[in-house]
Amino acid sequence: MVNDLTFLDFKVIKEFWDAYDLSDGTRLKNRVILTGVKKFDSYPKDNKGNEYEFDFQSIQSFIFSKKSKGNPHAKLYTKQELDDSYKIDVVHNAVSEKWNEYMINDDGTKLKLKSTVTRISKSDIFLQNGDPIYNVNIKILSKIIRPKT
Repeated sequence: MVNDLTFLDFKVIKEFWDAYDLSDGTRLKNRVILTGVKKFDSYPKDNKGNEYEFDFQSIQSFIFSKKSKGNPHAKLYTKQELDDSYKIDVVHNAVSEKWNEYMINDDGTKLKLKSTVTRISKSDIFLQNGDPIYNVNIKILSKIIRPKT
């Protein structure tokens, strides 16, 4: 329930771009960014679970290889055509995956976030300029490090 949450400020300690090489020669750069921290107001102190809720966004950037591109065109596709076009599973290898670090201002708790790419599928259609279209699935891992008391 939203009334049971306090919104907290946080400080960025480290944020990294992760990199993945795709089987079609493209390089994917992915970054997860913490955008919000909320703390449950009525949280049992003896509970070992998570009294925080985190909001984040993931950003992807692609460095396309020549062999990944298609021919430029003027066709417009419907959302359904695009949704149905992700037919090619793309093998990917992690080049770099690092933990981003944040400090929660209210009590000095540190938060570490890391995204990992779990699946990449490629559309069998291309953007009008010939760039490929990918659908990237990620999983966000988190670690909470409480200050020593």
